[in-house]
Amino acid sequence: MRFLAISICALAILPSVSGGQQTAPAPEKGPTLQAAAVGFRVDQAKVNAMTKLTLAQRPHAGQDVALMVVGVGAMIVGALVGDTAGTIIIIGGAAMALFGLYHYLE
Repeated sequence: MRFLAISICALAILPSVSGGQQTAPAPEKGPTLQAAAVGFRVDQAKVNAMTKLTLAQRPHAGQDVALMVVGVGAMIVGALVGDTAGTIIIIGGAAMALFGLYHYLE
């Protein structure tokens, strides 16, 4: 009985190991969405080139966004602290957020 179970498992695994379950990629047939499009077509190579150019112009955008986020977080903490210390933290957070915004928009 044990031999029968092992042989059934081997037969079940054999097609996947030998590649018998894989199909060869067939060429696409029939109508496509690109062929059905009416109007102007966007060249993806130009779009990719424009995207790379735009990203190359803003190398430090992540740092500016981080400054804005930390500044807003400091303002929230300052509001929770309250009194004079909270006011000082709020002003410092606002200055940091505005500094980050200034560099982000620059």
